[in-house]
Amino acid sequence: MSDLEATVAALVARLQAVEDQLAITQLVVSYGPAVDSGSAAEVAALFLEDGVYDSRPPGPMEGRAGISAMVGSDGHQALIHNGCGHVMAAPVVTVDGDRAVATGYSRVYRRVGEGFEVWRLAANRWELERTPDGWQVRYRVNRLLDGSDEARDLLRRGVAHP
Repeated sequence: MSDLEATVAALVARLQAVEDQLAITQLVVSYGPAVDSGSAAEVAALFLEDGVYDSRPPGPMEGRAGISAMVGSDGHQALIHNGCGHVMAAPVVTVDGDRAVATGYSRVYRRVGEGFEVWRLAANRWELERTPDGWQVRYRVNRLLDGSDEARDLLRRGVAHP
């Protein structure tokens, strides 16, 4: 391989890494606007057909149908109609071929009177797979930052270097 071919190959690999990082970050941060607008199909489409969203409460939601049902549930609809915002922080992303992990924070603000309060602050781990349609979520775990070891472990695993 010539120097030029090696340079081009290295640039292609670097560009793919940047594109993967950007696509995964966009996927994660798009969750908030999708769920806050009540766009159940769009939220579900972030996940693989058999993807899982494990949040406590309410508990694991399995498959696109389960995730879509959460968005349409009375509890979620009441929350968004009263005023709320699911805000995802830019995640730490690690890509390994066609699999990736994104780790970060989520905050849910809810309207109280004329203002807003942080209702939930959580650690999140998004396990993703590259598909022909782009990156999708295989498994998302969300744990409240309530002092538990489990929430801190999610964050620790996301910044650990092999």
